[in-house]
Amino acid sequence: MRMTRKKFSYALFLIVIAFLALAFNQTASAETASAASKKISALFMRANPKLSKSNADLYARLAVAAAIRFKQNPYVVAALIVNESTVRYNAVSKGGDYGLMQIHWKAHSKTVAKRFGIKKPSGLFNPRINIYYGTEILANCNKRAKGNFDKTILYYSSGNKKLVTKVKRTMATVK
Repeated sequence: MRMTRKKFSYALFLIVIAFLALAFNQTASAETASAASKKISALFMRANPKLSKSNADLYARLAVAAAIRFKQNPYVVAALIVNESTVRYNAVSKGGDYGLMQIHWKAHSKTVAKRFGIKKPSGLFNPRINIYYGTEILANCNKRAKGNFDKTILYYSSGNKKLVTKVKRTMATVK
């Protein structure tokens, strides 16, 4: 069977994706997603003692899955959740940011409506949507910052310099 250029390109694309999935080693070691999820769940429970274990586990699994999907460090995603919302799915800022990762409704409403069918800001309270979309925003900021950690967080937070320090401190506490 002869392989067309299109089929070859698609096969090459799949190989590259598989390679990138294996390169999850953006974390400190070759630890599993399960181990990272457990550490993040414990971090969430320390940050918000009112959070149920089941919700901490759910949010941690979502954070790790989104980090893998968008090729981001899961501990950065987790640290943002801790510092942006204190791990509260229904957090709302005075500036109009919603959910665990504090997504700004006015800036993202059109994209969120198109991609997820959400027509009201309260739709961002869905943890899965919030974490996945927030991580995608983080990935875009990281690309824009050309991998520079401080700039990535500054872009994500619209210039909040204190958040850079807080995220670094939180990441250092992951055990």
